[in-house]
Amino acid sequence: MIEQEFSNALRLALTEARIGVTLYRQQSGKVRTDKGTWMELAPTGASDLVGCVAPEGWMLQVEIKGPRTRTTAEQAHWRARWAALGAIALEIRHDPRVSPAASVAAGVESIRAAIHDRRHRP
Repeated sequence: MIEQEFSNALRLALTEARIGVTLYRQQSGKVRTDKGTWMELAPTGASDLVGCVAPEGWMLQVEIKGPRTRTTAEQAHWRARWAALGAIALEIRHDPRVSPAASVAAGVESIRAAIHDRRHRP
């Protein structure tokens, strides 16, 4: 399972889990349009999945990683910045030692735990 497949499976599983999370895929960098111009996307380091936790309205930032994909300094800075602003910001890594379904379930549980921790923060 590649990162994109893991990301898509995680978004679907989160919807099915009904834990109040809405996420969308966020592209970063620049792309060349068919007219030869450049379109800027999210900044380098931006999380792969971005969304909201209901009913609180908290921003959720999720960086998706494959088993050997390294975290860049820009990605770590992005998550730290959003966490400092009050968002839930985490990195979820696909574990190839378990089934894809088990890896996705672990990702859902990581997000569920982060939301729980935020709700019960003193």
